[in-house]
Amino acid sequence: MAWIKVTDPQGHPVYLSIEQLVRIRPSLAGVDFPAPALEDKIQRGHENGDMTSTRSIVDLVTGVQAVQEAQDEIIERIRKARDEDAKSAGV
Repeated sequence: MAWIKVTDPQGHPVYLSIEQLVRIRPSLAGVDFPAPALEDKIQRGHENGDMTSTRSIVDLVTGVQAVQEAQDEIIERIRKARDEDAKSAGV
């Protein structure tokens, strides 16, 4: 089973199993995450609710994950993870 490491919008590492990936798509501002009102930004701050660093949305079998990486970066990580998985399996 191959895994990739990505970064959530708050800067935390997230590990995804490539077998669970369905689709990688760009994040559309105001569509995927509605812009919070100014008072919400002040109350929540960057740590809890700011999704402005989201560059891609990864659709998974079990849900979705917003990430800071671009689609091309994620695809390259998937290729490397598959190659490493194949080498370790002796294929």
